[in-house]
Amino acid sequence: MKSMPRRTFLGATAGALASAPLLAAGARGANDTLGIGLIGVGNRGSALLSNLLQIPGVEVRAICDVDGEHLERGLKTVEEAGRKRPVGSTDGAWKEILAQDGIDAIVSAIPCDLHGRCYLDVIAAGKDLYGEKPMCLSRADLDAVVDATRASKQIVQIGHQRRADPHFIEPIAAVRRGEIGPLVEGRILWSNSWGPLLGWFGQRRRSGDWIVEQAVHNWDVLNWAVDAPPVRAMAMGRDDLFRDRQPDRDVHDYYAGVVEYPGNVFVNIIHSWVAPNKFNEEYTRLIGKDGGVDFNSGTFSYRPESKKPDQVLGGPVTNNTLLALKAFVESVRTRSEPVCTVEHGRAAVLACLLVRASVDAKAAVTMDQVS
Repeated sequence: MKSMPRRTFLGATAGALASAPLLAAGARGANDTLGIGLIGVGNRGSALLSNLLQIPGVEVRAICDVDGEHLERGLKTVEEAGRKRPVGSTDGAWKEILAQDGIDAIVSAIPCDLHGRCYLDVIAAGKDLYGEKPMCLSRADLDAVVDATRASKQIVQIGHQRRADPHFIEPIAAVRRGEIGPLVEGRILWSNSWGPLLGWFGQRRRSGDWIVEQAVHNWDVLNWAVDAPPVRAMAMGRDDLFRDRQPDRDVHDYYAGVVEYPGNVFVNIIHSWVAPNKFNEEYTRLIGKDGGVDFNSGTFSYRPESKKPDQVLGGPVTNNTLLALKAFVESVRTRSEPVCTVEHGRAAVLACLLVRASVDAKAAVTMDQVS
């Protein structure tokens, strides 16, 4: 079993950026049409599709989904936007779409347990990839996708869309400059009144548990802000709350824990699907000795003795899914590093697996114990 030293975490993106001049040799012109194949057109895939249709120079040429109703809905969405009807496929192994002529890049939004195999197949087929988060569900698959990406010339962007959003970029840059002083603690809350989501979401082998599928967003933000991965976690939870609605359900619909980052930075997380209506809330916050930031709003607040007024950085809330897809298209055209690399994707999932391992063990777990 391997750990992720801080210098490895910090050096990963720098090493990848060194390859940028090599990638630039295949750059496309701004007016070249980019042919997209979409794998998965359920809820998230449909959102990605509607945003892709807003990007100039992008043509959705093929859609694949094992659900015929989802597929037809996606094909009609493209037609209703005044575009040519794409080629449709229900091939659950996505071989047909990868062999389709005119496909330059794949956008994938499928159940989490399929991510590793799909992403490796896309890279092997020589296609660029926008793959939804979480990148994979195991350390072995995470490492395999990173290795395959770096051995190829493909652009692979993981769908942590907040990394393309000024609403997060500017506050995180301010934290790194010392705006809130030496870091002390973080706070993550998912208090969901709109569930439970059933089906594959409730099956740990498919979703990775809410500890992975949903919380991966927040851990990516904190990894980014702290500029390091966590080192230890202590958490506990319950996986029996909604078995009356889904007998095979084995995900933790409630858990809480404390996660330690380097430098004695401690992050408290509460993640619940049993919240009443008025308690429905989600946030990611970081607090230092001089102040704190709520990343979802970009709001900075300071200690009373500073007499410093609150401020908001990053501008108004934006459609960061559209921003992330635009960033991906730009990376494909220019052959430049994406805003969310496979290294970022791996680090975010490893933080989740650390928490999950602690919940399973009912004990403190360190990163080198995560398999």
